[in-house]
Amino acid sequence: MSILIVILIALVLLGLALYIVQRSPIPSPVNWMIQLVLVVIAILFIGNRAGFF
Repeated sequence: MSILIVILIALVLLGLALYIVQRSPIPSPVNWMIQLVLVVIAILFIGNRAGFF
């Protein structure tokens, strides 16, 4: 059950971070790269906490 809570918190924080990056005045290609890096970090974090990696 605690893994689900950690995943839920990570996804909420990822959503907030993606929203902030999307609203910031960063050029489009850099904005896209930052969002991609944030998603990859979230996937690695969730996978690490769940025991996949």
